[in-house]
Amino acid sequence: MEAKKNEILMKASEVYMRFGIKSVTMDDMARQLGVSKKTLYQFVKDKNDLVEQCVKLQHTEEHSMMDEIVRSTDNAIEQILKMSRLIIGILNEIHPSIFFDLEKYHPSAMQMMQCHKDEFVGGKIEGNLKLGIEQGLYRENINPKVIAAIYVSMIDFVLGGESMKDVQLKRDEVYSEMFRYHIRGIASEKGLKVLKELIEKDGSLSHEII
Repeated sequence: MEAKKNEILMKASEVYMRFGIKSVTMDDMARQLGVSKKTLYQFVKDKNDLVEQCVKLQHTEEHSMMDEIVRSTDNAIEQILKMSRLIIGILNEIHPSIFFDLEKYHPSAMQMMQCHKDEFVGGKIEGNLKLGIEQGLYRENINPKVIAAIYVSMIDFVLGGESMKDVQLKRDEVYSEMFRYHIRGIASEKGLKVLKELIEKDGSLSHEII
């Protein structure tokens, strides 16, 4: 039963990512999933519950992927590059209306997302900053807690509907610019050298992120 529920939530998340949230009724969702609406309601109470559970599932997936990145390398700059690549991949899959739909029609799910950014993403960035300072890759005179909060606020700008109206770029392009601003501002001379070496090792980084 739990496996079937997870399968439905994963597919429902993909539907919302592709079409947005408001435009997809529960009848539409049942058709997209290839199940009856009765079956769908065995796992969720209503559309708001479905949206909230999809958001929770997405956060669980992000936790797992971020933790794997941290396990994969102990180099702070390589970690933040991989994290940023992951975020760009997620942004490329998100329908432009999703955050507006969440804010207007599903405020509880939006609040969950905000807490996720503040606590989980902010915590990962703060941890990365502390690691980078210890390794001499980031400047010693930065305040990890403050920089992590600034980073999260910049993500809010990338995701925000109103703030993005006058920016004639896609979200992933705006995030790439934000990341350049971030990494160039915190890296020490040693860190910039490591950054250059990583770019030379993987040429795609030069246009994807750096």
